[in-house]
Formats: sequence, structure tokens, C-alpha cells
Amino acid sequence: MKSALAVILFMCSAALALTGQATRGPAPVAGSPAPDLDDILTRVQQASQATSGDLARLRIDKWKAESDQKDQLQKIADSLSRNLTKAVPGLIGEVQSSRGSVSTTFRLYHNINVVCEYLNSLTDAAGSVGRREDYDPLNRDASAVNSARQELSSYIEQAASTMEAKLRPTPTPTPAPQAEATPRRIVVDDNHSKGASPKKKKTSSPSPQASPTPM
Repeated sequence: MKSALAVILFMCSAALALTGQATRGPAPVAGSPAPDLDDILTRVQQASQATSGDLARLRIDKWKAESDQKDQLQKIADSLSRNLTKAVPGLIGEVQSSRGSVSTTFRLYHNINVVCEYLNSLTDAAGSVGRREDYDPLNRDASAVNSARQELSSYIEQAASTMEAKLRPTPTPTPAPQAEATPRRIVVDDNHSKGASPKKKKTSSPSPQASPTPM
């Protein structure tokens, strides 16, 4: 039991170290908004608020774990709560201000991805050493946040594909090959080409006449 909880705590701590980087990134670039972006952001906001409320009601001090382990789990829960109440609303506002640019939406997705990682780990810890009344709400919250993350991922993929299609150059059509003309046959007169002169007709010489016989 202790070894399993130690693994969960290590995974949570590693994900927690990435949270501070979630709100930093390059300047927004205008992108092509997806039709369902407003609905996606609404679900992200609702899931974040519900999770934050459930985290505030956790009684980790009642869990069956060592004191130092309870302290670490409580720190993770507090960090999750701060992220969901401060970082997530700010990132949602950036996405709305940029009209759904790919860069700002990806920063929100990256932050939600980190939240999912250690919210899932905290939920697993609640299932193994926590109380049932703490585990059930966290399990519902983890499912809702994971669903919102998948919707953000689909939006980013769609928006990136649309942007690439606009930047892709239009291929130049290849002209159809033209049929070659049939070569004309030229008849060459060998005699004329050699400059031969026409043959002259032979004239027959007159027949010799008999000389008169002497008397």
C-alpha cells in the first residue's frame, strides 16, 4: 500500500513541476476558430469550477496514510485548486481574446493536460487510501476534465489543418501534351536532283547516193 502511494505521489510531484510553465508561451497568432469553441470553453470552465469545489471539501486528514504522505497529497490538492481558480480562467480569457488562435488554445490544452495528470493520480490515491465520499466526486471530476481535454485536442487539430490548407500553395496545372503533326513525305526526283540534262535524239545521216556509171 505504501509503495503504491509513493508511486502516485511521485507522479503527482512530476506533473506539479510543469504547472508553473503552463501560462507562459509565444505571442498569440490569429487562427481559424472552430464552430464549437465556445461550447468547449464553457465545458472546461464548468469542469474546473466543479473540481475546485470538490477539492475544497476533501478531508485528506482522514485518509489512511502516513502523516508525510497526507501532507504531500494536501499540497497537490492545494496546487490543483490554485491552478483551476487562477490559471485556467486566465487561459480561457486569452483564447477568447485571440478568437481561438492555435497558440493560445494549445497553452490552455497543455495546462489542462497537466491538471489531468495529477488529478487522475490524486483520484487514484483517494480510491486506495481515501474515503468513498472523497473518491466519488474526484472520479466524476477527472472524467469531466479528461473529456474537455479531448475536445480541446480535436479543436487544435482541426484549426491547424485549416491553417495549413490556407498556407499550402495551389499547384500549377500541367498543360496537356499536344499531338505531334504527321511529317509530310517529300518525293525527290533523282535525275533532277543530280542536274542530268535530257538525252538528245540521234539524227540519222543521209544514205550515200550511187555515183553515175561512166559511159
